[in-house]
Amino acid sequence: MTEASQDTLDTRGTLLVVDGHSLAFRAFFALPVENFSTAAGLATNAVWGFATMLSQVIEAEKPDHLAVAFDVKGGTFRNEMLPQYKGTRDAAPEDLLAQLPLIQDMLRALGVTYIEKPGYEGDDVIGTLATMGADAGYHTLVLSGDRDAFQLVSDRITVLYPGHHFKDLKHMTPEQIEEKYHVRPDQYPDLAALRGETADNIPGVPGVGDGFAAKWINQYGGLDGIIEHADEIKGKKGEALRESIDQVRLNRKVNALVRDLDLGVGLNDLTFGSVDVGALDALFKKLEFGARTRSKVLKTFNAGTTVPSHDGEPAPGDVASLKLPEETVAESAEDITRWKDERFSDSRRAERPAGSSANEGNEEREHVSGVAGATSWVLLAEGNSKPGEGRLDRIALLDGDQALIMNAPITPDMARILQDLLDRHHGTLTVHGYKEHLHMLEAAGLRLPTPAFDTKLAGYLAHPDFHADTLEQAAAHFLDLHIEDNGKEAVQGLLDLGDETESTGEDTRSRLLTHIAIVRALAEHLAPLLERREQTHLLSSIELPVSRVLHGMEDAGAQVDMSRLVAMRDQFAADARQAQETAWDCAGSRVNLQSPKQLQKVLFEDMGLKATKRTKSGSYTTNASVLQDLYVKYVDDERANGFLGALLRHRETNKLKQIVQTLIDATNPQDGRIHTTFEQTVAATGRLSSVDPNLQNIPNRNDAGREIRSAFVPGDGYVSLLSCDYSQVELRIMADRSGDEALIEAFRSGTDFHRYVASLVYGVPVDQITPDQRSHVKAMSYGLAYGLSTYGLAQQLKIRPGHAEELKAKYFATFGKVHEYLESLVADARANGYTETMFGRRRYFPGLSSTSRAVRDAAERAALNAPIQGSAADIMKIAMIHADRALREAGVKSRIILQIHDELVVEIAPGEAEQVSGLVADAMEHAVDLSVPLDVSTGIGDDWQLAAH
Repeated sequence: MTEASQDTLDTRGTLLVVDGHSLAFRAFFALPVENFSTAAGLATNAVWGFATMLSQVIEAEKPDHLAVAFDVKGGTFRNEMLPQYKGTRDAAPEDLLAQLPLIQDMLRALGVTYIEKPGYEGDDVIGTLATMGADAGYHTLVLSGDRDAFQLVSDRITVLYPGHHFKDLKHMTPEQIEEKYHVRPDQYPDLAALRGETADNIPGVPGVGDGFAAKWINQYGGLDGIIEHADEIKGKKGEALRESIDQVRLNRKVNALVRDLDLGVGLNDLTFGSVDVGALDALFKKLEFGARTRSKVLKTFNAGTTVPSHDGEPAPGDVASLKLPEETVAESAEDITRWKDERFSDSRRAERPAGSSANEGNEEREHVSGVAGATSWVLLAEGNSKPGEGRLDRIALLDGDQALIMNAPITPDMARILQDLLDRHHGTLTVHGYKEHLHMLEAAGLRLPTPAFDTKLAGYLAHPDFHADTLEQAAAHFLDLHIEDNGKEAVQGLLDLGDETESTGEDTRSRLLTHIAIVRALAEHLAPLLERREQTHLLSSIELPVSRVLHGMEDAGAQVDMSRLVAMRDQFAADARQAQETAWDCAGSRVNLQSPKQLQKVLFEDMGLKATKRTKSGSYTTNASVLQDLYVKYVDDERANGFLGALLRHRETNKLKQIVQTLIDATNPQDGRIHTTFEQTVAATGRLSSVDPNLQNIPNRNDAGREIRSAFVPGDGYVSLLSCDYSQVELRIMADRSGDEALIEAFRSGTDFHRYVASLVYGVPVDQITPDQRSHVKAMSYGLAYGLSTYGLAQQLKIRPGHAEELKAKYFATFGKVHEYLESLVADARANGYTETMFGRRRYFPGLSSTSRAVRDAAERAALNAPIQGSAADIMKIAMIHADRALREAGVKSRIILQIHDELVVEIAPGEAEQVSGLVADAMEHAVDLSVPLDVSTGIGDDWQLAAH
């Protein structure tokens, strides 16, 4: 490049040309849809990612001209030359396609020119724009993830090619192209023609990759020279080349970008900086983007300045400043006292009401509701919150702009001052994960009375279908703050934290300060949200108190008889091996029973069985239901029936062996107990779940599975286990909520409920109901409560869909108000966007407005299920709180150790069986008043299985 041309290039400025589809795809697949959706279910990840990524490039490269190119629906001239061009590409996801017009609306509001050209690809628009910029002396940048753009590279054109992480943009200059591909940029199309492009369904020369293609290009000067000397190239690759010459010539025409289109714009049209703020605000309000995204985008596209919102209202996700607080590191009790006295003096804080106590027995009574404005300070602990392995590494306290950090070990004097602070001021305290904090603080000898607010639980109530594993994910979802890798640079850039991150010199402290600032911001955002939705009582009266109960259960754990578990595992393993040997004998080969491919061959080729269902890939399915159907269908085929029976036994016994092994692995070697973690913020219905290990997957429908429960036994100092189980709680809720007199009377009758209901449905006396009739009506009752479709009912009962529809019609004819109630649930969900339990717990259903029928149907079934399941979950939580309180107030040693589905398991101390059984059953039966009684079955035994009833 001459000195004169360099001067011209520098003075004309920089043109940035963006591959719109490439950037949209990149954004869509880089960001999870579940974290970027509106309350109505509109996916926004591609729009947010597009704006953010483009802003990053603009801030880094400082262009003064900008244009975005998009593909147009329909084929191009390339499809006429090569009909299969891009024919193997999967259709773009609907959620992405729906966002492309939104991206273009955003560009229009930002004053950015975007261009489409029917009959041509966006790549041709890019080629033309880049050529226009280079010819006019501009330093031209092409942002694209498509390697076809490499042919544009020159002294004046650089391709910005994203790496694994978008921020790792590679500046592909002529030198970079030659270093990577060993050809000049103008030769790159020749290399691509020889290699082919799998993504575009362009076949290359078989066996020839970039290396051989570059070797030939350098040897013969280019594709024309290679074709001219094709007869001289020896070996299989030369033969393949000669057979592919016509294809290669065609490839070269297809991959050549058009660079002289009439786009109807000039370079002077490609300026930006004139933003239509009103249009942008309206769009961002529709997309539910927060104020921070708006501010950042406006700053990038509006000549470095931001503009106040027209209506002055805070956008969704707008929160107070997240500047890092000033920190003090406490190394002694005196340091804590000094900080506490400055922040929590009597003149600033109201003490606890006179006569109240911080002891655990009065926890619920002293708790201050977590209403907006009630929270004023934050506690955040770090360490290990796993039950039985609690460890405290450090604590941070935040009040106003002042943070206090304490590193473990916490001395007794420090603990005493801290405990006093917690006891006096927990009524205005915010934490993120109360139960987890109980485990960590307990490890340092600290008790944490019930706080005013828990941002983890509040987030779960606000958006029950969203689960954040980290504070960063919660910040992204609720606050529109997107923090990458916890790195200082990302934190500072995205949170506007000032220079404090650099001054600390310690990543750990920086992260801790960032996290505690996020917790406060979450509280500021979520507390008023729960207030508006009238859900604050769910947090204060149910979720927070049940967290304390769960902590006690996790801490206690459940005793297991290790010798029984080992014996069971070995027996299940032996049964699995025997079933495998039998299956091998029937198959005539040592087939891998866990390989669907090998099973398909044995069943549908070797044995000639008639297959039924196919998988999406086109192969025949070998799932459990299909195998069971085949087992019954081929009962007279000794070989097939024997193989299928052995295969089903192998699957079942192998599964049981794995469950038992998981229990063995999870047993704490120090106390011989299993300390499962009860998950309170995972199931969208409000139900509890358990992990490490999952105790809810222990089978209870067959003898072998139930036998696993016999390994759960009383621990030292306890004599038996009590099992208290709700009976038909979902159906009782359905009867109460619907007000159906016939169903209510069925519960009050005192006879077998399902037999009584069946007699009403079939119109015959109770004593004439057959077992099949009873089971069919039972399945119908529960199916309705669980949102089961007619087809699903038919599959479950092994009857024709028409028969299932008749049964459903009879049921609804008998229980008309049940039908009205269930229909009203879906209608209300459509009208409001959500359903509610009897206690106000919400679940949102954006899928009800989906264009996909399958998605709508699934949302309707879930909308039927959520209020009933959610109410059952709330009732169980209330029962747990009442039962735990009753046991503590009675001063007994017996304790709740497990909650599985609708069952509580209690470890009974000597001499307390009758008293405790009555206390727990009463708490469960009177957890809530319904129009039908809540029925609780109880049983006591030497192990969990014997206690079952």
